Amino acid sequence: MNLTQSQKIKLVWGMLIGALLGAGTTWLLMEAPTGLAEGEEPEAITAKELLALTGAAALLIRKLDDFRRKL
Repeated sequence: MNLTQSQKIKLVWGMLIGALLGAGTTWLLMEAPTGLAEGEEPEAITAKELLALTGAAALLIRKLDDFRRKL
């Protein structure tokens, strides 16, 4: 794959942004909920919440594609 200098810079920026988003997501998922009594379990994740998260991720990808088309 032959990339121009501009494409290489964009690729590096994309990798950095992806790494930061991945690290932030991992940190959020690894953090234990606070305020729970000993032995108490957090609420289960519902299908509606998963669908909302999937929709938000799809929206983010669509917005990134729109941004890419402007470059």
